[in-house]
Amino acid sequence: MPPVGLAKTIGPDTGETRLFGVPVGRFRVVGRMLIYRGWPVADMLDQGQDGSWQGRGLLFGREFCRFELRPDGRPGDE
Repeated sequence: MPPVGLAKTIGPDTGETRLFGVPVGRFRVVGRMLIYRGWPVADMLDQGQDGSWQGRGLLFGREFCRFELRPDGRPGDE
């Protein structure tokens, strides 16, 4: 279960992670990888057949967590 209030906005080239609406980490999008700026953290994403995304958080290249991303249903989300 993800921490309450945690969300990501992912664009074609950049994005951010927010906690209760406050940006806490910006990242670059490189293929299916989110590379955080100023942190030794990256997320690897794989798309599921149901439209969700399975993620693995990497710290210094080593996996430290797994998570799932789902669109929040706002217009423009796919």
